[in-house]
Amino acid sequence: MREPVIESGRPSTGRLIGFAVLLAGVSWGLGAFAAWPWAGSEPGAAIIRIAFKHVAAFEHEGHALSKAEIEKLPRHMRPESAERARTGGRVPTVLRVEVDGRLVLEKSYAPGGLRHDGPTFGYEELPVAPGRHVLEVILADARAEGAQGEARRRWRLVQEVDVAPGRAPLIEFSEAAGLTLR
Repeated sequence: MREPVIESGRPSTGRLIGFAVLLAGVSWGLGAFAAWPWAGSEPGAAIIRIAFKHVAAFEHEGHALSKAEIEKLPRHMRPESAERARTGGRVPTVLRVEVDGRLVLEKSYAPGGLRHDGPTFGYEELPVAPGRHVLEVILADARAEGAQGEARRRWRLVQEVDVAPGRAPLIEFSEAAGLTLR
């Protein structure tokens, strides 16, 4: 009888040397790229950042969910109030930014979701010269009249800010506080 042949689980010397060469090459490449610093902007540049999440007014009213429809929904999907039970598409959100009286950005953002019924998200970075500037930021629903005749919702921030070289102040929006500079 012949004894069964058991192959060695140890890799060959050539494979070990090849792995060591590959590992050394990758390590050297990472070290070489780490030596070259990457800068997102010029060292003396100043940027104003604007970030918001806004739930705009309804463009057209869908139907309000009835009590029976709400009861059919899983408990975690049931609206907390009658206001949240309304459905329909939302209007776009408009962001307007002036620096020292000069318009630098006017942009419209579409609401999220497949049916355009979700919140609107936006983030912008605007390069400015370092120094003191007067900022005027307006965030508003896109149309003059809201659903059922409600007035157009609009938030405005006018503030003088000193932007140091290499700094990026943030203008942030929240439904509770409006536009704030951080």
